[in-house]
Amino acid sequence: MSDKLCIIIDDKDQQRVFDSDVVVPLKREGYYVDGILINTTDPEILDDENNIDMDKLKAKIEDAMNGKSVDIIATDFDLSDEKINGIQVIEVIRKIRAGVPVLLYSGKLEEVIQSVLGEYKTKNAEELIKGIRKLMKYNIVDYVERTDYPATIRKLLKDKKKQISALLLQKIREHSDMEFKSCYKPFAGKKLKDIANEIEKQTILGREFQEELLEQAIAYLIEINSEDE
Repeated sequence: MSDKLCIIIDDKDQQRVFDSDVVVPLKREGYYVDGILINTTDPEILDDENNIDMDKLKAKIEDAMNGKSVDIIATDFDLSDEKINGIQVIEVIRKIRAGVPVLLYSGKLEEVIQSVLGEYKTKNAEELIKGIRKLMKYNIVDYVERTDYPATIRKLLKDKKKQISALLLQKIREHSDMEFKSCYKPFAGKKLKDIANEIEKQTILGREFQEELLEQAIAYLIEINSEDE
């Protein structure tokens, strides 16, 4: 059975929807899906005026992701706060982990576009390009209607085209507290969970580590092959 982890960020309780429309259907197909649901109306996340406190929300997301390999994060655009929406939540997510797939859903997709592009119908080409680049920066895997997000999550979690780096992250996080001792000197003495964070944030050291690991794996295969000849 394949284990998956999904984080849902919404201003309404999504437990029933997640269980019935994501967990149960995928379990029939051999996928075990665990969900961490973050409700933005939770008093722990709100400030004294009952608005979303972004620092508290960031801490909540960090705690949910800590030491875990997250397959996808889905967030609602409309979060019952006039000043905070799903785009700002994604900006927070990207500061924590640059590479985790993010799905944005809304009952008003037109508002999602306008929040980034503004009144795009009246903008000139240069302004539109700037807005589109900003949208691309968030690296959102899909934008869907609110009612379609469970089906989209199922599709994304079943995607067989999992990148090598994602598989590597999954295996590394299985031994998060193990200390790294060889292969790549800049990471000597670091916990594997810290190395996983470097890879997921797509830092230079994270990329160099993956390249070094691949080179050593190939060298090992060549050596083994030579011994057999």
